[in-house]
Amino acid sequence: MSMKCDKCGGDMVVKSGRYGNFTACSNFPDCKNILKENKPASPPPERTGEKCDKCGEGEMVIRSGQYGKFKACSNFPKCRNTKKITENIKQE
Repeated sequence: MSMKCDKCGGDMVVKSGRYGNFTACSNFPDCKNILKENKPASPPPERTGEKCDKCGEGEMVIRSGQYGKFKACSNFPKCRNTKKITENIKQE
């Protein structure tokens, strides 16, 4: 089933570009209608109940980044405090 362009009635086709795939009208350049792919929203950060020791106002929350999970102040960008997550490992 093909989609129709809501501006000119032409067929919408999937194309790939510099920033990923998108759907565009086949009547380009006369019609420049495009539909960008919707990315899923990131989940809300996990709360720790720990106060920020740098600003004293925000709560430290668990976020994930390029190198894994870390703690960050919920008042970002006002406060840029971050901490590594240290796991308590039992040694026998």
